[in-house]
Amino acid sequence: FTPAINYYLREILKYKTDIKYNMFGDVHPWDRKNDHTGENLRLAMAENPYMKVMIQSGYFDGATSYFDAKYTLWHLDPAGTMKKRLSFHGYQSGHMMYLRRADLKTANEDIRQFIKSSLPAKNQPAKY
Repeated sequence: FTPAINYYLREILKYKTDIKYNMFGDVHPWDRKNDHTGENLRLAMAENPYMKVMIQSGYFDGATSYFDAKYTLWHLDPAGTMKKRLSFHGYQSGHMMYLRRADLKTANEDIRQFIKSSLPAKNQPAKY
């Protein structure tokens, strides 16, 4: 997509600039030692026993690794006490799962089912 946007801006729109379009922005080197995302999620789920989390990941994702997401989930709940509130779905695609039609359809259905399973029963208030 980066070559496509660069081509579109320069060749189609005739936009002239010395500024380069960077796909990921200024994120390198990534600061991994101060990343407490998994622990923050674990604490949030511990504080709210009704919170559910669904993760969707493409097997071939080069930006947000499938196995990094799996690893985070494995270490989030090693005892399995939150198992019913965690769901993980993997797809045969990369980072932009919606580009593969089969994954778009499956991922959308997975989201619909997750939302339905997260809603309170009819005429019941939401729990926090």
